[in-house]
Amino acid sequence: MTLPQVSVVVATYRRTEELKKALDSLTEQTYLNYEIIVVDDNGEQKWNQKVKEIIEGFQSSHPEIRFKYIVNPKNVGSANARNIGIENCEGEYVSFLDDDDVYLPNRLETQLKGMLEQKADYSFTDLYLYNEKGKLIDRRVRNYIKNYDKKSLLEYHLKYHMTGTDTVMFKKEYLFSIGCFDPINVGDEFYLMHKAILGEGKLYYQPECHVKAYVHTGEGGMSSGKGKIDGENQLYIFKKQFFGQISGTSRRYIRMRHYAVLAFAGLRMKNFIYAMCNGILSFLCTPMAFIGMCVERKR
Repeated sequence: MTLPQVSVVVATYRRTEELKKALDSLTEQTYLNYEIIVVDDNGEQKWNQKVKEIIEGFQSSHPEIRFKYIVNPKNVGSANARNIGIENCEGEYVSFLDDDDVYLPNRLETQLKGMLEQKADYSFTDLYLYNEKGKLIDRRVRNYIKNYDKKSLLEYHLKYHMTGTDTVMFKKEYLFSIGCFDPINVGDEFYLMHKAILGEGKLYYQPECHVKAYVHTGEGGMSSGKGKIDGENQLYIFKKQFFGQISGTSRRYIRMRHYAVLAFAGLRMKNFIYAMCNGILSFLCTPMAFIGMCVERKR
């Protein structure tokens, strides 16, 4: 039996040493039938040259690995860059690796094995987050998943965000059927998972973590500051259209989480009044859930 090929899409922007580590982690995979597709989204010649040198060095050291290198003429953002990678995939299954994260050696093998056994269309795992010093700072465990019908999965996702781009794997044909990533800058992985749930494909959840995702507390950009706040507000408006389909308890939890995210964004911006006001609103939505979330994040 020929095992299916997995395409690993790596969209990269303004990173060098991190990109090297990400690619090196792929060389240690226990599953060997895979290809790497790097999409250079720097949109600037000097950065294109840096990435090109990294790619050339990698290919020279690992000629046995199937590899594609795509340079975008201009910066198009992470979602569009990943879609370009998907369009160039030859594998039956598609996985993603952010350019500052790493796969553990059995990432591809264990998740693909589970998908094949379950005949799943898409899958995800738990997510562990680390700081720049390599210290584990957060675990996002999906043990709340008890049912796999569309209504239940939708409610779980609206409340808890069953995301983490590094943790997902899709059948390529299912990924195309739901339209791949929406071309937005913040929250693209949330909307992708939402479409996967509404598409009613079969989900496989693997209650393990085989990636190390890093949180860079000093970085700005769209994922923090004003970009984060704008994206969160847009996401909350999107979620509200489904409030009629979920319980009042879940609606309160979603409101609590929304204001908590805004409070955290305010802290990162050192806007302490904004952070305090949103923190109070978050607490008032559902005090016990707020305290529980804070305790969980500190573990």
